[in-house]
Amino acid sequence: MSAPKPWTCTGKDKNGNPAASGEHPPHTNYGPFCTYGSCTLSREEVVSDKQTGPGGNKFLIPGAIAVGVLALVGGGMALLSPGGDGGGGRGGSEMTPAGGNCLAGEFEGFISEQASQGRFISQGEQVLLTGTQPQNISQKRDAAQSFQNGDWQRALEQYQFAASSDPNDPEAKIYLNNARARLRSDALPRTIAVAIPISSNPDEAREILRGVALSQDQFNNSSPTPDCLMEVALVDVDRSEESIEIAEDLIASSQVLGLIGHGSDEYAQQAVQVYQDNGLTVVSPLTMSVSMSPTGTSVLRVLPYQEGSGQMLDGYLKRSSESLIEHASRELPSPPVVSVFFNSDVAYSRRMKDSFISTLQEKGVSVTPLDILSDISASSGGDASNMIRSATQAGANTAYLALTRGRINSALAIARANAAQNNPLLLLGADELFSPSLLIEGGSAIEGMVLAIPWSWSPEDPFAQQSAAMWQGRVSWRTATAFDATEALAGALKRQNDNEDGGLNRAEVVNRLRQGQPISGVAADFNVFAQGIPLVEAVRGEGGPSGSNYRFDPIDNRETDE
Repeated sequence: MSAPKPWTCTGKDKNGNPAASGEHPPHTNYGPFCTYGSCTLSREEVVSDKQTGPGGNKFLIPGAIAVGVLALVGGGMALLSPGGDGGGGRGGSEMTPAGGNCLAGEFEGFISEQASQGRFISQGEQVLLTGTQPQNISQKRDAAQSFQNGDWQRALEQYQFAASSDPNDPEAKIYLNNARARLRSDALPRTIAVAIPISSNPDEAREILRGVALSQDQFNNSSPTPDCLMEVALVDVDRSEESIEIAEDLIASSQVLGLIGHGSDEYAQQAVQVYQDNGLTVVSPLTMSVSMSPTGTSVLRVLPYQEGSGQMLDGYLKRSSESLIEHASRELPSPPVVSVFFNSDVAYSRRMKDSFISTLQEKGVSVTPLDILSDISASSGGDASNMIRSATQAGANTAYLALTRGRINSALAIARANAAQNNPLLLLGADELFSPSLLIEGGSAIEGMVLAIPWSWSPEDPFAQQSAAMWQGRVSWRTATAFDATEALAGALKRQNDNEDGGLNRAEVVNRLRQGQPISGVAADFNVFAQGIPLVEAVRGEGGPSGSNYRFDPIDNRETDE
Protein backbone atom coordinates (compact mmCIF):
# COMPACT_ATOMS: atom_id res chain seq x y z
CA MET A 1 0.00 0.00 0.00
CA SER A 2 1.52 3.34 -1.03
CA ALA A 3 1.83 6.23 1.33
CA PRO A 4 -0.19 9.41 0.85
CA LYS A 5 1.93 12.12 -0.75
CA PRO A 6 3.66 14.05 2.04
CA TRP A 7 3.94 17.82 2.17
CA THR A 8 6.01 20.17 4.27
CA CYS A 9 4.85 23.20 6.23
CA THR A 10 7.09 25.89 7.70
CA GLY A 11 4.35 28.01 9.24
CA LYS A 12 4.23 30.47 6.32
CA ASP A 13 1.52 30.86 3.68
CA LYS A 14 2.14 31.29 -0.04
CA ASN A 15 2.50 35.05 0.37
CA GLY A 16 5.25 34.63 2.92
CA ASN A 17 3.08 35.65 5.84
CA PRO A 18 3.46 33.62 9.03
CA ALA A 19 0.47 31.77 10.40
CA ALA A 20 -1.17 33.05 13.56
CA SER A 21 0.95 30.62 15.56
CA GLY A 22 4.17 31.82 13.89
CA GLU A 23 6.83 30.12 11.79
CA HIS A 24 8.23 26.72 12.78
CA PRO A 25 10.81 24.19 11.55
CA PRO A 26 9.86 22.22 8.41
CA HIS A 27 7.27 19.65 9.43
CA THR A 28 6.10 16.75 7.27
CA ASN A 29 2.35 16.18 7.07
CA TYR A 30 0.10 13.60 5.43
CA GLY A 31 -3.35 15.01 6.12
CA PRO A 32 -4.97 18.21 4.83
CA PHE A 33 -3.72 20.41 7.70
CA CYS A 34 -0.39 20.95 9.44
CA THR A 35 -0.14 19.28 12.85
CA TYR A 36 2.88 21.17 14.18
CA GLY A 37 1.77 22.70 17.47
CA SER A 38 -1.07 25.15 16.92
CA CYS A 39 -0.34 25.64 13.22
CA THR A 40 -3.45 24.84 11.17
CA LEU A 41 -2.33 25.92 7.69
CA SER A 42 -3.75 23.73 4.96
CA ARG A 43 -1.72 22.06 2.26
CA GLU A 44 -2.99 24.58 -0.29
CA GLU A 45 -1.85 27.52 1.82
CA VAL A 46 1.78 26.59 2.39
CA VAL A 47 4.77 27.95 0.52
CA SER A 48 6.10 24.64 -0.76
CA ASP A 49 4.47 21.34 -1.53
CA LYS A 50 7.76 19.45 -1.70
CA GLN A 51 8.86 16.76 0.69
CA THR A 52 11.72 18.36 2.53
CA GLY A 53 13.20 17.81 5.95
CA PRO A 54 14.49 20.06 8.66
CA GLY A 55 18.04 19.15 7.77
CA GLY A 56 19.00 17.87 11.16
CA ASN A 57 17.59 20.73 13.20
CA LYS A 58 19.11 20.00 16.62
CA PHE A 59 18.49 21.42 20.05
CA LEU A 60 20.78 19.39 22.28
CA ILE A 61 20.63 21.21 25.60
CA PRO A 62 24.08 22.61 26.48
CA GLY A 63 25.48 20.38 29.20
CA ALA A 64 22.19 18.66 29.88
CA ILE A 65 23.21 15.52 28.02
CA ALA A 66 25.86 15.00 30.70
CA VAL A 67 23.48 15.03 33.62
CA GLY A 68 20.09 16.08 32.38
CA VAL A 69 18.61 12.72 31.67
CA LEU A 70 19.36 11.46 35.15
CA ALA A 71 15.96 11.54 36.76
CA LEU A 72 13.24 10.85 34.23
CA VAL A 73 11.93 7.59 35.62
CA GLY A 74 11.94 7.09 39.35
CA GLY A 75 15.15 8.72 40.50
CA GLY A 76 17.63 8.89 37.73
CA MET A 77 17.54 8.05 34.06
CA ALA A 78 19.87 8.40 31.16
CA LEU A 79 23.28 7.09 31.53
CA LEU A 80 23.78 4.91 28.53
CA SER A 81 24.46 1.32 29.47
CA PRO A 82 25.95 -1.19 27.04
CA GLY A 83 24.41 -4.61 26.71
CA GLY A 84 26.71 -7.30 28.04
CA ASP A 85 29.56 -8.26 25.74
CA GLY A 86 27.98 -6.59 22.74
CA GLY A 87 26.43 -9.79 21.46
CA GLY A 88 22.92 -10.15 20.23
CA GLY A 89 21.63 -12.05 23.25
CA ARG A 90 18.27 -13.71 22.78
CA GLY A 91 17.19 -10.91 20.46
CA GLY A 92 19.24 -9.22 17.79
CA SER A 93 18.22 -8.76 14.19
CA GLU A 94 19.43 -11.22 11.57
CA MET A 95 17.51 -9.64 8.70
CA THR A 96 19.08 -8.79 5.35
CA PRO A 97 20.73 -5.36 5.09
CA ALA A 98 19.10 -3.00 2.64
CA GLY A 99 20.48 0.07 0.96
CA GLY A 100 21.34 3.06 3.09
CA ASN A 101 22.19 0.98 6.16
CA CYS A 102 18.56 -0.10 6.64
CA LEU A 103 17.11 -3.58 7.00
CA ALA A 104 14.98 -5.29 4.41
CA GLY A 105 12.45 -7.93 5.36
CA GLU A 106 8.90 -8.61 6.40
CA PHE A 107 7.38 -7.12 9.52
CA GLU A 108 7.42 -9.78 12.21
CA GLY A 109 4.34 -8.51 14.01
CA PHE A 110 3.99 -6.37 17.08
CA ILE A 111 6.18 -6.74 20.15
CA SER A 112 3.06 -7.03 22.29
CA GLU A 113 1.77 -10.07 20.39
CA GLN A 114 4.52 -12.35 21.69
CA ALA A 115 5.03 -10.62 25.04
CA SER A 116 3.91 -11.99 28.38
CA GLN A 117 3.24 -8.39 29.45
CA GLY A 118 1.94 -7.26 26.07
CA ARG A 119 -0.82 -5.09 27.50
CA PHE A 120 1.89 -2.66 28.67
CA ILE A 121 3.63 -2.35 25.27
CA SER A 122 2.45 -0.57 22.12
CA GLN A 123 3.89 0.50 18.80
CA GLY A 124 0.55 2.02 17.84
CA GLU A 125 -1.75 -1.01 17.98
CA GLN A 126 -3.21 -0.03 21.37
CA VAL A 127 -3.69 3.22 23.26
CA LEU A 128 -1.82 3.54 26.55
CA LEU A 129 -2.38 7.26 27.26
CA THR A 130 -6.06 8.15 27.33
CA GLY A 131 -5.55 11.91 27.24
CA THR A 132 -7.99 14.58 28.34
CA GLN A 133 -10.09 15.26 25.23
CA PRO A 134 -12.82 12.72 24.35
CA GLN A 135 -12.51 13.35 20.61
CA ASN A 136 -8.78 12.68 20.72
CA ILE A 137 -9.29 9.44 22.67
CA SER A 138 -11.90 8.17 20.22
CA GLN A 139 -9.72 9.03 17.23
CA LYS A 140 -6.70 7.31 18.74
CA ARG A 141 -8.67 4.14 19.43
CA ASP A 142 -9.91 4.07 15.83
CA ALA A 143 -6.36 4.63 14.62
CA ALA A 144 -5.05 1.88 16.89
CA GLN A 145 -7.53 -0.56 15.37
CA SER A 146 -6.33 0.34 11.86
CA PHE A 147 -2.73 -0.05 13.05
CA GLN A 148 -3.59 -3.44 14.56
CA ASN A 149 -5.08 -4.48 11.20
CA GLY A 150 -1.94 -3.45 9.33
CA ASP A 151 -3.71 -0.64 7.48
CA TRP A 152 -0.81 1.77 7.87
CA GLN A 153 -2.21 4.45 5.57
CA ARG A 154 -5.54 4.59 7.37
CA ALA A 155 -3.79 4.53 10.74
CA LEU A 156 -1.55 7.39 9.64
CA GLU A 157 -4.52 9.50 8.57
CA GLN A 158 -6.42 8.78 11.79
CA TYR A 159 -3.44 9.50 14.03
CA GLN A 160 -2.98 12.72 12.06
CA PHE A 161 -6.51 13.76 13.00
CA ALA A 162 -5.93 12.73 16.62
CA ALA A 163 -2.77 14.83 16.76
CA SER A 164 -4.67 17.78 15.30
CA SER A 165 -7.52 17.52 17.81
CA ASP A 166 -5.08 17.55 20.74
CA PRO A 167 -1.72 19.09 19.71
CA ASN A 168 -0.47 18.53 23.27
CA ASP A 169 -0.71 14.73 22.99
CA PRO A 170 2.69 13.13 22.29
CA GLU A 171 1.36 9.58 21.95
CA ALA A 172 -0.61 10.45 18.81
CA LYS A 173 2.44 12.10 17.22
CA ILE A 174 4.68 9.12 18.02
CA TYR A 175 2.22 6.61 16.58
CA LEU A 176 1.75 8.87 13.56
CA ASN A 177 5.48 8.67 12.88
CA ASN A 178 5.38 4.91 13.50
CA ALA A 179 2.65 4.48 10.88
CA ARG A 180 4.68 6.60 8.50
CA ALA A 181 7.73 4.40 9.11
CA ARG A 182 5.74 1.22 8.48
CA LEU A 183 4.40 2.53 5.18
CA ARG A 184 7.92 2.30 3.78
CA SER A 185 7.73 -1.05 2.03
CA ASP A 186 11.41 -1.49 1.16
CA ALA A 187 12.98 -1.13 4.60
CA LEU A 188 12.14 -1.89 8.21
CA PRO A 189 12.08 0.97 10.72
CA ARG A 190 14.67 1.25 13.45
CA THR A 191 12.74 0.54 16.62
CA ILE A 192 13.59 1.83 20.07
CA ALA A 193 11.50 1.50 23.23
CA VAL A 194 10.80 4.10 25.90
CA ALA A 195 9.73 3.07 29.40
CA ILE A 196 7.49 5.59 31.17
CA PRO A 197 5.20 5.61 34.24
CA ILE A 198 1.93 5.82 32.30
CA SER A 199 -0.48 4.30 34.83
CA SER A 200 0.88 5.88 38.00
CA ASN A 201 1.90 9.27 36.61
CA PRO A 202 0.43 10.01 33.16
CA ASP A 203 1.35 13.71 33.32
CA GLU A 204 5.01 12.87 33.87
CA ALA A 205 4.81 10.28 31.10
CA ARG A 206 3.50 12.94 28.71
CA GLU A 207 6.34 15.30 29.65
CA ILE A 208 8.88 12.61 28.80
CA LEU A 209 7.16 11.54 25.60
CA ARG A 210 7.05 15.11 24.27
CA GLY A 211 10.84 15.10 24.19
CA VAL A 212 10.94 11.65 22.60
CA ALA A 213 8.33 12.65 20.00
CA LEU A 214 10.25 15.78 19.02
CA SER A 215 13.48 13.83 18.55
CA GLN A 216 11.71 11.11 16.55
CA ASP A 217 10.06 13.73 14.34
CA GLN A 218 13.41 15.38 13.63
CA PHE A 219 15.09 12.03 12.98
CA ASN A 220 12.43 10.96 10.50
CA ASN A 221 12.45 14.32 8.73
CA SER A 222 16.23 14.48 8.43
CA SER A 223 17.17 10.84 7.80
CA PRO A 224 19.84 10.62 5.07
CA THR A 225 17.81 7.72 3.68
CA PRO A 226 14.09 8.66 3.70
CA ASP A 227 13.06 5.01 3.81
CA CYS A 228 15.06 4.37 7.00
CA LEU A 229 12.92 5.83 9.78
CA MET A 230 12.65 5.52 13.56
CA GLU A 231 9.81 3.74 15.32
CA VAL A 232 9.16 4.18 19.05
CA ALA A 233 7.47 1.52 21.20
CA LEU A 234 5.86 2.80 24.40
CA VAL A 235 6.22 0.69 27.54
CA ASP A 236 4.29 1.23 30.78
CA VAL A 237 6.70 0.31 33.59
CA ASP A 238 4.76 1.36 36.68
CA ARG A 239 4.65 -2.14 38.12
CA SER A 240 8.06 -2.75 39.65
CA GLU A 241 7.53 -6.46 40.13
CA GLU A 242 6.92 -6.83 36.39
CA SER A 243 10.04 -4.95 35.27
CA ILE A 244 12.00 -8.15 34.72
CA GLU A 245 9.24 -9.76 32.66
CA ILE A 246 8.93 -6.62 30.53
CA ALA A 247 12.71 -6.62 30.04
CA GLU A 248 12.56 -10.22 28.87
CA ASP A 249 9.76 -9.32 26.45
CA LEU A 250 11.77 -6.51 24.88
CA ILE A 251 14.91 -8.64 24.68
CA ALA A 252 12.97 -11.42 22.96
CA SER A 253 11.85 -9.06 20.18
CA SER A 254 14.58 -8.58 17.58
CA GLN A 255 12.90 -5.33 16.53
CA VAL A 256 14.12 -3.39 19.58
CA LEU A 257 17.58 -1.87 19.08
CA GLY A 258 17.72 0.12 22.31
CA LEU A 259 15.71 1.32 25.29
CA ILE A 260 15.24 4.64 27.08
CA GLY A 261 13.96 4.34 30.62
CA HIS A 262 14.10 2.70 34.06
CA GLY A 263 15.31 4.40 37.21
CA SER A 264 17.76 3.44 39.92
CA ASP A 265 15.49 1.46 42.24
CA GLU A 266 16.06 -2.19 43.07
CA TYR A 267 13.80 -3.54 40.34
CA ALA A 268 15.27 -1.20 37.74
CA GLN A 269 18.80 -2.33 38.60
CA GLN A 270 17.76 -5.94 38.15
CA ALA A 271 16.14 -5.10 34.81
CA VAL A 272 19.24 -3.26 33.59
CA GLN A 273 21.35 -6.29 34.47
CA VAL A 274 19.01 -8.48 32.41
CA TYR A 275 19.32 -6.11 29.44
CA GLN A 276 23.11 -6.13 29.76
CA ASP A 277 23.34 -9.88 29.96
CA ASN A 278 21.39 -10.14 26.72
CA GLY A 279 23.08 -7.46 24.64
CA LEU A 280 20.43 -4.72 24.55
CA THR A 281 21.52 -1.10 25.04
CA VAL A 282 19.49 0.65 27.72
CA VAL A 283 19.51 4.25 28.85
CA SER A 284 19.79 4.00 32.64
CA PRO A 285 21.29 5.94 35.58
CA LEU A 286 23.92 3.30 36.21
CA THR A 287 26.63 3.79 33.57
CA MET A 288 27.86 6.66 31.44
CA SER A 289 30.91 8.78 30.73
CA VAL A 290 30.95 12.17 29.02
CA SER A 291 34.25 13.79 28.11
CA MET A 292 35.66 16.46 25.83
CA SER A 293 37.68 15.52 22.76
CA PRO A 294 40.84 17.47 21.84
CA THR A 295 38.75 19.36 19.26
CA GLY A 296 36.23 20.47 21.88
CA THR A 297 33.46 18.04 20.97
CA SER A 298 31.51 16.34 23.73
CA VAL A 299 31.76 12.55 23.50
CA LEU A 300 29.42 10.16 25.27
CA ARG A 301 30.70 6.69 26.09
CA VAL A 302 29.22 3.77 27.94
CA LEU A 303 30.82 1.82 30.77
CA PRO A 304 30.16 -1.70 32.00
CA TYR A 305 27.57 -1.76 34.78
CA GLN A 306 30.07 -2.82 37.45
CA GLU A 307 32.61 -0.21 36.34
CA GLY A 308 30.17 2.68 36.14
CA SER A 309 28.34 2.16 39.44
CA GLY A 310 26.37 5.35 38.94
CA GLN A 311 29.41 7.64 38.88
CA MET A 312 27.68 10.26 36.75
CA LEU A 313 24.59 10.14 38.93
CA ASP A 314 26.67 10.67 42.05
CA GLY A 315 28.49 13.54 40.38
CA TYR A 316 25.18 15.12 39.41
CA LEU A 317 23.81 14.82 42.95
CA LYS A 318 26.98 16.30 44.43
CA ARG A 319 26.94 19.30 42.07
CA SER A 320 23.21 19.80 42.72
CA SER A 321 23.91 19.86 46.45
CA GLU A 322 26.67 22.41 45.95
CA SER A 323 24.43 24.67 43.84
CA LEU A 324 21.66 24.57 46.44
CA ILE A 325 23.88 25.26 49.43
CA GLU A 326 25.65 28.09 47.56
CA HIS A 327 22.23 29.62 46.92
CA ALA A 328 21.30 29.28 50.60
CA SER A 329 24.57 30.93 51.63
CA ARG A 330 23.78 33.92 49.41
CA GLU A 331 20.15 34.26 50.47
CA LEU A 332 20.31 33.75 54.23
CA PRO A 333 21.49 36.46 56.64
CA SER A 334 23.47 33.87 58.61
CA PRO A 335 25.39 30.70 57.64
CA PRO A 336 23.12 27.81 56.61
CA VAL A 337 22.17 25.23 59.21
CA VAL A 338 20.33 22.42 57.45
CA SER A 339 17.88 19.67 58.33
CA VAL A 340 17.56 16.98 55.65
CA PHE A 341 14.17 15.30 55.31
CA PHE A 342 14.33 11.89 53.61
CA ASN A 343 12.43 8.60 53.39
CA SER A 344 14.71 5.73 54.37
CA ASP A 345 12.59 3.11 52.61
CA VAL A 346 13.55 4.45 49.15
CA ALA A 347 17.09 3.95 47.83
CA TYR A 348 17.18 7.12 45.73
CA SER A 349 16.04 9.25 48.68
CA ARG A 350 18.84 7.79 50.79
CA ARG A 351 21.27 8.49 47.96
CA MET A 352 20.17 12.14 47.74
CA LYS A 353 20.41 12.49 51.52
CA ASP A 354 23.89 10.98 51.70
CA SER A 355 25.18 13.15 48.86
CA PHE A 356 23.76 16.33 50.38
CA ILE A 357 25.09 15.60 53.87
CA SER A 358 28.53 14.69 52.50
CA THR A 359 28.67 17.94 50.53
CA LEU A 360 27.59 20.00 53.54
CA GLN A 361 30.17 18.36 55.79
CA GLU A 362 32.89 19.14 53.24
CA LYS A 363 31.86 22.80 53.46
CA GLY A 364 31.65 22.75 57.26
CA VAL A 365 27.88 23.27 57.31
CA SER A 366 25.91 21.91 60.26
CA VAL A 367 23.33 19.31 59.23
CA THR A 368 20.70 17.08 60.90
CA PRO A 369 18.98 14.17 59.06
CA LEU A 370 15.26 13.59 59.74
CA ASP A 371 13.65 10.34 58.52
CA ILE A 372 9.99 10.72 57.49
CA LEU A 373 9.37 6.96 57.46
CA SER A 374 6.53 7.61 59.94
CA ASP A 375 4.54 8.30 56.75
CA ILE A 376 3.89 12.00 56.81
CA SER A 377 1.06 12.83 54.45
CA ALA A 378 -1.04 15.83 53.59
CA SER A 379 -3.64 14.60 56.09
CA SER A 380 -1.22 14.16 58.99
CA GLY A 381 -0.06 17.71 59.53
CA GLY A 382 0.77 16.94 63.14
CA ASP A 383 3.69 14.71 62.17
CA ALA A 384 5.03 17.33 59.78
CA SER A 385 4.68 20.05 62.40
CA ASN A 386 6.62 17.96 64.91
CA MET A 387 9.43 17.38 62.43
CA ILE A 388 9.61 21.08 61.51
CA ARG A 389 9.69 21.86 65.23
CA SER A 390 12.55 19.37 65.69
CA ALA A 391 14.46 21.02 62.86
CA THR A 392 13.96 24.48 64.34
CA GLN A 393 15.01 23.32 67.80
CA ALA A 394 18.19 21.93 66.24
CA GLY A 395 18.95 25.46 65.03
CA ALA A 396 18.09 24.89 61.36
CA ASN A 397 17.31 27.79 59.06
CA THR A 398 17.14 25.59 55.94
CA ALA A 399 15.35 22.35 55.06
CA TYR A 400 16.43 20.09 52.19
CA LEU A 401 13.66 17.75 51.04
CA ALA A 402 15.45 14.66 49.71
CA LEU A 403 12.09 13.18 48.78
CA THR A 404 11.04 11.22 45.72
CA ARG A 405 7.99 11.81 43.53
CA GLY A 406 6.01 9.24 45.51
CA ARG A 407 6.30 11.52 48.55
CA ILE A 408 4.85 14.71 47.06
CA ASN A 409 2.16 14.64 49.77
CA SER A 410 4.86 14.50 52.42
CA ALA A 411 6.62 17.47 50.83
CA LEU A 412 3.32 19.39 50.82
CA ALA A 413 2.69 18.59 54.50
CA ILE A 414 6.18 19.77 55.43
CA ALA A 415 5.78 22.95 53.38
CA ARG A 416 2.45 23.77 55.04
CA ALA A 417 3.82 23.13 58.52
CA ASN A 418 6.83 25.27 57.71
CA ALA A 419 4.69 28.14 56.39
CA ALA A 420 2.74 28.17 59.67
CA GLN A 421 5.90 29.07 61.61
CA ASN A 422 6.82 32.61 62.58
CA ASN A 423 10.24 32.16 60.95
CA PRO A 424 9.86 29.63 58.12
CA LEU A 425 12.86 27.65 56.96
CA LEU A 426 14.25 28.10 53.45
CA LEU A 427 12.98 25.06 51.52
CA LEU A 428 15.31 23.32 49.07
CA GLY A 429 14.70 20.21 46.97
CA ALA A 430 15.77 18.13 43.99
CA ASP A 431 14.28 17.36 40.57
CA GLU A 432 11.93 14.68 41.91
CA LEU A 433 9.71 17.39 43.45
CA PHE A 434 9.36 19.27 40.15
CA SER A 435 5.69 18.51 39.65
CA PRO A 436 2.45 20.30 38.69
CA SER A 437 0.91 18.78 41.83
CA LEU A 438 3.34 20.69 44.03
CA LEU A 439 2.37 24.01 42.43
CA ILE A 440 -1.36 23.29 42.28
CA GLU A 441 -1.82 21.89 45.77
CA GLY A 442 0.95 23.73 47.58
CA GLY A 443 -0.33 27.25 47.06
CA SER A 444 1.44 29.93 49.07
CA ALA A 445 3.11 27.29 51.27
CA ILE A 446 5.57 26.38 48.51
CA GLU A 447 6.31 29.97 47.47
CA GLY A 448 10.06 30.48 47.54
CA MET A 449 10.93 26.76 47.41
CA VAL A 450 14.09 26.24 45.33
CA LEU A 451 14.77 23.07 43.32
CA ALA A 452 17.87 21.86 41.47
CA ILE A 453 16.91 20.46 38.07
CA PRO A 454 18.88 19.43 34.95
CA TRP A 455 17.40 22.14 32.68
CA SER A 456 15.32 25.26 33.26
CA TRP A 457 12.97 26.99 30.85
CA SER A 458 13.97 30.33 29.36
CA PRO A 459 12.06 32.32 26.73
CA GLU A 460 15.35 32.94 24.87
CA ASP A 461 16.27 29.26 24.70
CA PRO A 462 15.86 27.95 21.10
CA PHE A 463 14.75 24.55 22.34
CA ALA A 464 12.17 26.15 24.64
CA GLN A 465 10.86 28.23 21.75
CA GLN A 466 10.56 25.31 19.34
CA SER A 467 9.01 23.05 21.96
CA ALA A 468 6.52 25.72 23.00
CA ALA A 469 5.47 26.11 19.37
CA MET A 470 4.98 22.37 18.94
CA TRP A 471 3.32 21.68 22.30
CA GLN A 472 1.57 25.04 22.81
CA GLY A 473 3.15 26.03 26.09
CA ARG A 474 6.15 25.67 28.37
CA VAL A 475 7.86 22.33 28.52
CA SER A 476 9.56 20.90 31.58
CA TRP A 477 13.08 19.64 32.19
CA ARG A 478 11.74 16.13 31.65
CA THR A 479 10.82 17.03 28.06
CA ALA A 480 14.21 18.63 27.46
CA THR A 481 16.22 15.78 28.93
CA ALA A 482 14.10 13.10 27.27
CA PHE A 483 14.89 14.83 23.98
CA ASP A 484 18.61 14.65 24.79
CA ALA A 485 18.38 10.99 25.77
CA THR A 486 16.61 10.13 22.52
CA GLU A 487 19.08 12.18 20.50
CA ALA A 488 22.00 10.27 22.02
CA LEU A 489 20.47 6.92 21.10
CA ALA A 490 19.26 8.21 17.73
CA GLY A 491 22.79 9.33 16.93
CA ALA A 492 23.96 5.74 17.29
CA LEU A 493 21.15 4.60 14.98
CA LYS A 494 21.88 7.23 12.33
CA ARG A 495 25.66 6.97 12.08
CA GLN A 496 26.84 5.21 8.97
CA ASN A 497 27.95 1.65 9.57
CA ASP A 498 31.57 0.89 8.65
CA ASN A 499 31.01 -2.87 8.66
CA GLU A 500 30.95 -4.66 5.34
CA ASP A 501 27.40 -5.92 5.67
CA GLY A 502 26.03 -2.38 6.01
CA GLY A 503 23.37 -3.57 8.44
CA LEU A 504 22.50 -2.38 11.92
CA ASN A 505 21.80 -4.64 14.88
CA ARG A 506 22.04 -4.50 18.64
CA ALA A 507 25.71 -5.38 18.71
CA GLU A 508 26.51 -2.49 16.39
CA VAL A 509 24.50 -0.04 18.52
CA VAL A 510 26.36 -1.24 21.62
CA ASN A 511 29.71 -0.89 19.86
CA ARG A 512 28.94 2.62 18.64
CA LEU A 513 28.03 3.79 22.13
CA ARG A 514 30.97 2.01 23.72
CA GLN A 515 33.41 3.61 21.27
CA GLY A 516 31.88 7.03 21.88
CA GLN A 517 28.97 8.97 20.47
CA PRO A 518 29.83 12.56 19.43
CA ILE A 519 27.23 14.95 20.84
CA SER A 520 26.84 17.88 18.46
CA GLY A 521 25.44 21.17 19.65
CA VAL A 522 26.78 21.12 23.22
CA ALA A 523 30.55 21.61 22.91
CA ALA A 524 30.51 25.41 23.22
CA ASP A 525 28.81 25.39 26.60
CA PHE A 526 29.65 21.96 27.99
CA ASN A 527 30.90 22.63 31.51
CA VAL A 528 27.91 21.83 33.69
CA PHE A 529 29.79 20.57 36.71
CA ALA A 530 31.89 23.72 36.82
CA GLN A 531 29.00 26.09 36.16
CA GLY A 532 26.48 24.60 38.54
CA ILE A 533 23.20 22.75 38.17
CA PRO A 534 20.30 25.08 37.23
CA LEU A 535 17.99 26.19 40.04
CA VAL A 536 14.32 27.18 39.84
CA GLU A 537 12.13 28.93 42.40
CA ALA A 538 8.39 28.62 42.98
CA VAL A 539 6.98 32.11 42.41
CA ARG A 540 3.51 33.60 42.06
CA GLY A 541 2.53 34.36 38.47
CA GLU A 542 0.95 33.15 35.26
CA GLY A 543 2.34 30.41 33.07
CA GLY A 544 2.18 27.60 35.59
CA PRO A 545 0.02 24.47 35.39
CA SER A 546 -3.73 24.83 35.06
CA GLY A 547 -5.29 25.43 38.47
CA SER A 548 -2.21 27.03 40.01
CA ASN A 549 -1.20 30.65 40.59
CA TYR A 550 2.45 29.61 40.83
CA ARG A 551 5.19 28.58 38.44
CA PHE A 552 8.87 27.65 38.56
CA ASP A 553 11.18 30.43 37.37
CA PRO A 554 14.92 29.98 36.76
CA ILE A 555 17.48 31.39 39.19
CA ASP A 556 20.88 32.46 37.96
CA ASN A 557 22.87 30.14 40.18
CA ARG A 558 26.02 30.42 38.09
CA GLU A 559 27.15 33.79 39.39
CA THR A 560 30.56 34.07 41.00
CA ASP A 561 30.63 34.30 44.77
CA GLU A 562 31.75 37.70 45.98
